Amino acid sequence: MKPLRVALIHRDSPRSVDSRMVGIWSYPVPEFEWDHFPQQKGFQLNRTLFEGEYDLIFYEDGKLYGSFYGGDSVPIVYYVVDSTLSEGHYEQRKQQTALADLVLVDHDQLKRFKGGPPVRRLSHCVNDRLFKDYGLHPDVDVSYHCRTSGSKEREQMGQWLETFCAEHELEYAGGVRIDEGYAQAFNRSKVTVNLTRTPANRPHRMFDALACHTCVLTSILPEVEPVELVSGVHYATYIDRATLAAAILGLLAAGTWERFAENGYQHVMTYHTWEARARELRLILREELGI
Repeated sequence: MKPLRVALIHRDSPRSVDSRMVGIWSYPVPEFEWDHFPQQKGFQLNRTLFEGEYDLIFYEDGKLYGSFYGGDSVPIVYYVVDSTLSEGHYEQRKQQTALADLVLVDHDQLKRFKGGPPVRRLSHCVNDRLFKDYGLHPDVDVSYHCRTSGSKEREQMGQWLETFCAEHELEYAGGVRIDEGYAQAFNRSKVTVNLTRTPANRPHRMFDALACHTCVLTSILPEVEPVELVSGVHYATYIDRATLAAAILGLLAAGTWERFAENGYQHVMTYHTWEARARELRLILREELGI
């Protein structure tokens, strides 16, 4: 199989190139070869510059928007990720789909992007060379690793968890971790708490934490079709502080956190790695664009 040559358009950030936290384009696969073209907001790119060198232009949603002009021989694939954070996020990304020949959607409802180019599901995948089981002993009972700055709700959750764990003599770890330290922090945790930013949002943290063999205990997630992660099988859920407290104590006392951790780990490592997603993406491109 000859690899497709991809011009990868993404935000100009080291986390999008050097220390790629998302799984897609994170390590070599036989289906694709790619070059990075970092951009600033409001970019303008001449499409003809990619003719003869690339089979497609892959435009990533990641705090980025811009425009293309000239030529139409190199198809544009637009990947939508953060459209569920607010109506403004959705409207901006909906407008950007007009630039594309194919739209791929992470976890939003596909019907919200109908009426333009073909729309297909392409869920988040993990960089399983970073997010994995490091073989570390789970010596932390409860963890909550995310950025809380700018989110009063997230900050309050961290404060509540720290107090709750102290009252129940549970080992707690929180705060921001970077790169491998972030992954290893998950791997050391028995229960990892997740708080979604909106009821329609499914953060990448879900897949990344599960790949590190931890039990994820999350607020309610949106339904994503086709069904991928199953509540009560791959992860546990809570509704409010009372159910969160009961779930933490129950998972730890009964040892059922281990079953959730194993189920989630096996599922993600089978179906949601970049290696698996690359095969899926290649099939979608063949079916929708004939390449």
